[in-house]
Amino acid sequence: MKHMVILLTLVALLASLTVISVKAVSGMITFSVTDKTQLTYPIFYIMFIIMIASCVFQVKFLHQATKLYDTTIVVPVNHVLFTTSAVIAGIIFYQEFLGAAFLTVFIYFFGCLLSFLGVFLVTRNREKEHLPQSYIDFGNIPGKQMLDKIQPDSNGLSYGTLPDGSDSTKSQSGEKKEV
Repeated sequence: MKHMVILLTLVALLASLTVISVKAVSGMITFSVTDKTQLTYPIFYIMFIIMIASCVFQVKFLHQATKLYDTTIVVPVNHVLFTTSAVIAGIIFYQEFLGAAFLTVFIYFFGCLLSFLGVFLVTRNREKEHLPQSYIDFGNIPGKQMLDKIQPDSNGLSYGTLPDGSDSTKSQSGEKKEV
């Protein structure tokens, strides 16, 4: 479960970056249409690139999580973490609640709490899934030899053998020890 939370926390952090950059780009486009053009400033293009890159990596990590875990578990946890990170990013970066009435802030957070409660109630009776792989594959590392499995099956005959095929249970005289 902690592997899924780590992946989805990465997705949520990237999502908060996406929310910030989308709001910046949309604000600049709106300001360009109504008043002075913002397309001549480099910050527009920087935020646009950040928006695209954060979306791409967010989808990559979310896809990795759905490959490792059941989507009925990934989607609700992603919803809660995404919403939390987006709200916190908006509060900190754009100061969205500055000058807002207490009732408005309370209703907003109460709505978030009801959303999280709904996610919990929908997913509380799910069967626990056992992780088929105990590692996260980040792809090939240039210059490094990749093995088929990082964690071999403990019940298999290859458990405890070295990658080159030599057996660690052989004695120095070449006779195989009984295990």
